[in-house]
Amino acid sequence: KETDSTSASVALVSDGKIVWSQTFGRVTPAGKKPSATTLYGVGSVSKVVTTIAVMQLVDEGKVSLDAPVARYIPDFAMQSPQYKQITVRMLLNHSAGVPGTNFADLWSHTPIPSYVDGVLAGLRNSRLKTTPGAMNVYCNDCFTLAGEVVERVSGMPFQDYVTKNILEPLGMKRSVYPTSVSKPGTVAPIIAGGKAQPIEITNAFATGGLLSTPEEMARLATVFTNDGKVGRKRILSSSAIDQMAVDETAGGLRVGPPSFLRYGLGWDCVQDPALKSAGVLGWTKGGDTVDYHASFAIAPHDGLGVVVLGAGRSFSSIAAETVAQTILLNALVETGAITEMPKQVSGRPGNGKVTARMAKAKIARITGTFLAQNGTLRLTKGKSRSVRAATLVGGVWVKNPGRFVLRNDGAFWSTEVAGTSIRSVKSWDRTYVVQRSLGGVGTYYSHVARGQKTRPGGSLSPAWKARVGQKWLLANESPDSLSWSLLGPPAVEIAAIPGLSGYLLARGALVESVPFDATTSDTLGTMFLEIPLGFGRDLYDFEFTMQDGEEYLSFDSSVLRPEATVPSLATGGNAIAIGPRGLV
Repeated sequence: KETDSTSASVALVSDGKIVWSQTFGRVTPAGKKPSATTLYGVGSVSKVVTTIAVMQLVDEGKVSLDAPVARYIPDFAMQSPQYKQITVRMLLNHSAGVPGTNFADLWSHTPIPSYVDGVLAGLRNSRLKTTPGAMNVYCNDCFTLAGEVVERVSGMPFQDYVTKNILEPLGMKRSVYPTSVSKPGTVAPIIAGGKAQPIEITNAFATGGLLSTPEEMARLATVFTNDGKVGRKRILSSSAIDQMAVDETAGGLRVGPPSFLRYGLGWDCVQDPALKSAGVLGWTKGGDTVDYHASFAIAPHDGLGVVVLGAGRSFSSIAAETVAQTILLNALVETGAITEMPKQVSGRPGNGKVTARMAKAKIARITGTFLAQNGTLRLTKGKSRSVRAATLVGGVWVKNPGRFVLRNDGAFWSTEVAGTSIRSVKSWDRTYVVQRSLGGVGTYYSHVARGQKTRPGGSLSPAWKARVGQKWLLANESPDSLSWSLLGPPAVEIAAIPGLSGYLLARGALVESVPFDATTSDTLGTMFLEIPLGFGRDLYDFEFTMQDGEEYLSFDSSVLRPEATVPSLATGGNAIAIGPRGLV
């Protein structure tokens, strides 16, 4: 109930056996509870399955982690020639430098088999945002490519390979990739407006498309609690398990202490901080689609695994992960692996003296505009050695409640949110604002780079000034894509950033809020942010071209046309002409 999900389902596995499972909520408007066999989308937990598939091929000598991806996918190409340096390992640890997520046709109610073709086409028109291997930034398209490696090397459709080599050997008979519309009642819907909504399909199978149950995912957990074996069946070698659990962020850019995101191969974190606070090793992976949210958590040395799956648009993988951490910590106490629950961190700053010299330098460095994907932030000098934060809302800077007050540890502590502080960190000749906050179950701090400091640039050309405030609508997605309706108006709007010349935002249903440099040329807005982990994900170049007398916008594989030229539809039947390019 506290997670505000329509329904949820949980399973706990210990030493290869399911010791507890339970369902919550409803799967019909009348209140019918989900059963243990009700399927849920596991979202990005699918990436663990994809990694297992790749590592099986590594075990067989058919794939090398450090071989270039282009060896296995000859038609993979990008505008940046360094794409040839991208290795299979970089796909699995999010360090390839690929822009992010191809949202075109990503979600639908009926399968769109051409999704992967769209990803490859979008990448052919895209640049790299960072040097391959230099920085770990969460990337969905990397795992779509990893799935394609499996398909090309095995000679089987990706979903068929996984079914034959992972799901069937594990007895995961109900788990499936949605190549067809599911039978009514087999998959948990979300309930909205008093009605069960149509089942969402994630067409990026390798990155987020698997449907499963907690009890069947618990079978998958035993692969990691039993050194790659389930019963007498070996799914992965010990070496493969070990390689997946290496902290792959250790060699890339870090702008603060270790985050709750410490990517392994396929894993979000190979040293879960909640379990680490109890002296226990933990591996975790979360997953989110629009409708489904998941957490997959393993304590490998203690033989424990937890799966939390839920449906609901206000639920999240972060909430699911907190539930999973709580279950695991309690299980560790019950089994005697730990004597008591770990203590909560204080969340209080120190009271030492802050010198005037220290304050002047710290405030000068941290004030300014910090940009990120979906996270534009402005920090200004406040009273009594503090800074104020403001976020951009509808083109206006809106002050956040409270202040951040400088303390003797060099961080600015929030007067509003307990345990939250910010500090500036310089790395790679860039200045980042790093936020520290209480994580999950409250037994640890988490650090994350929230934004990259950006100073005013050049002036906008007349062409760019004319685009500010204009909107573009989707023109090339499948009629079955949910982008037309589920995510709200399928538009991208170009917006200014007050006080920051030379840079603009592309914001809307598909891109949320993506900053770009508008001084490169009159027709190309370029991505420029280099932020590790989550706030540097899903960045794009935005290109404008004239077609049939209209200025079309393209990014990744999406093509959009100006809203101003789209005719209004009349009540009743309408005839719409689709041109030779297939654009509407």
